[in-house]
Amino acid sequence: MSNIIEDQSDNCCSSASRATIKRRNIFSRLWQKTYRWGYRWNERRKAANILARLNNDQLRDIGLSRDDVKRDYSRPFWR
Repeated sequence: MSNIIEDQSDNCCSSASRATIKRRNIFSRLWQKTYRWGYRWNERRKAANILARLNNDQLRDIGLSRDDVKRDYSRPFWR
């Protein structure tokens, strides 16, 4: 009976298993960061497309001009 408990404690607390868990955490955090970056990029792309379709009167109603839209959405996607 004690051998089973010792085997379980060795598996969960060994340095190899901790390194594997850390590696998984790094990959999951990297994936989450990439997903959030892509999601924000897509949201900005959709907003730019919507604003590009508005006419000057509609832009003026929301307090923007065509130059504002060009300036804000002409930046590269990584900024």
